[in-house]
Amino acid sequence: MKGKQNKIVSMILKAALLATTLYGSIRTAETAWALADIGVGIMVWFNLIAILILAKPALITLKDYREQRKQGIDPVFFPGKLGIQNADYWDEEYQHNQDKENVS
Repeated sequence: MKGKQNKIVSMILKAALLATTLYGSIRTAETAWALADIGVGIMVWFNLIAILILAKPALITLKDYREQRKQGIDPVFFPGKLGIQNADYWDEEYQHNQDKENVS
């Protein structure tokens, strides 16, 4: 992380970590466990939302994988063919691997 803004954010995070450590050291264990339960609960909600968002593309991909296996070919993930948006990594990675295979 470079830049002045990132240093400010880093300092704020360090201060927050120190403050929570101090707070946790002077409070009872019951309070710490309650805060931990709240944190885990928030994390569960974020994960549930992510699962709901990703369920449709995951099921589409699974169906394509199974169809490719039935055809007896080595399954390859083509997000564009499946209508999956913003999966640029796989397009670039696959192209990079194809370029490597063509050179050797």
